[in-house]
Amino acid sequence: MPRRLILVSEHYQPSSGATAQLMHDLSRGLADLGWNITVLTATSALPIDDADNHHRVVRLGQQKQAADATKSVGGKTLAGIRFLCSCFLWCSFRAHQNDLVFIVSNPPFIGLIGPLLKIVRGLRYLFLFQDLFPRSAVLSGILPAQGFSTQTWTALMQWICRHSAATVVLNQAMAERLQQDSSHRLPLKVIHNWAIEQSSALPQATNPFAIKYGFAGRFTLQYSGNFGRLHDINTLIDTAAQLQNDPRIQFLFIGGGAKQQVIQQAALSNVLLLPYQPRSRLPETLAACDLACISLIPGAENTLAPCKLYGILASGRGLVLISGPNCDLAELVQREGIGIVVAPGDSELLAQELQHLSQQPEKVAAMGERAKRVYAESFGFERSLKRYNELLLSL
Repeated sequence: MPRRLILVSEHYQPSSGATAQLMHDLSRGLADLGWNITVLTATSALPIDDADNHHRVVRLGQQKQAADATKSVGGKTLAGIRFLCSCFLWCSFRAHQNDLVFIVSNPPFIGLIGPLLKIVRGLRYLFLFQDLFPRSAVLSGILPAQGFSTQTWTALMQWICRHSAATVVLNQAMAERLQQDSSHRLPLKVIHNWAIEQSSALPQATNPFAIKYGFAGRFTLQYSGNFGRLHDINTLIDTAAQLQNDPRIQFLFIGGGAKQQVIQQAALSNVLLLPYQPRSRLPETLAACDLACISLIPGAENTLAPCKLYGILASGRGLVLISGPNCDLAELVQREGIGIVVAPGDSELLAQELQHLSQQPEKVAAMGERAKRVYAESFGFERSLKRYNELLLSL
């Protein structure tokens, strides 16, 4: 009989976010390896064509959310609380005694159902940190650096981790930070994410997406994904402002999030802002640039692992990394020669680097080739799926 796994993920395909698509890939991959998967999600009830005897999706919580409500912290919190309560009730009455519960930290406090289910039902659980909460909330300005609320959340998250069968983080920097902040030894495992899609082989000059939006002939720096509170959008916009008079260089933003307004208010002629694109179109959008960008505010380097990294590497694109220099991602970029690293706020240096690289196509292409090699040698869905399967079988 297949082993049973309950995957708790507020976001799931057909939602367009990275977590939704990563968890869809993982659940389908585990089902193909023989696991009996039940996914609990709050994603809107749109048609899904991948349900079968070993993989089913259960919609819980607020299934149809108003767009405005989910953009605010308060709206997201209320939706997360509804989802948490719905998942706890479902697992309390519907889970089998030997089920393993896999909890994804969106919303971050969803992990609270783990210890509660362990107490009420004796269920074992695995917890996946997408970012280190409440550290992420402190860096975002949502919680104070000190105070009762932050201390309480820190204690609760450590409680979740201590009682989990295993706690997964997405890179070594997160593991070291989490262990450093904990007063107990935690059962930590590092498993990387993977590329949801990779770019097509079409050059930018003949890319339908680039042609449609009129930048096929320009040197393009692309930022694709969440414009979140931990992402440094300001340095990119300040750089674009400095390069407005250089017709060769284009800045492309694809996605949405809390800092989208920063891009919209700048209203720069060399900045193109587009919404999230369907997954089916990702091969075109990933190929519609010369360089891709990851930008992190100071302190975020060991608090989250940007999902977009893997798609950039797999697509053979050089990386512009805006972050502090002392983190494993910056060390990877510099060690492997796959891009450039610029400190947050140093828009003048970034502008100079982009002007230089826009006239060095061979250097940019070499960065991309090395990036693709790094992905093939160190990352990938099959490698991560194998590690998840081995971990789950060991619990």
